[in-house]
Amino acid sequence: MKEMKRSKVITYRWWRSNKQEIKPEHVEALEETADARITEMMKDGFTSGELNDNIHMTDDDPEDGIEYTGYWEVSTRG
Repeated sequence: MKEMKRSKVITYRWWRSNKQEIKPEHVEALEETADARITEMMKDGFTSGELNDNIHMTDDDPEDGIEYTGYWEVSTRG
């Protein structure tokens, strides 16, 4: 074998209950949460898992925040 090539692709998605829209101002925070959680879980050997976050960033967010749920997975291509 002269060469070996493999790619790992991490896919994640976020959603709110009742199919409500994700607030644009929350997108960056959700990306940061996903990156940190995925990195942490991959160190422990996981290849998929749940994501959860509660965000209160703007004055029009409810006092108890907005709940987001998500899921991530890694796939290997080669």
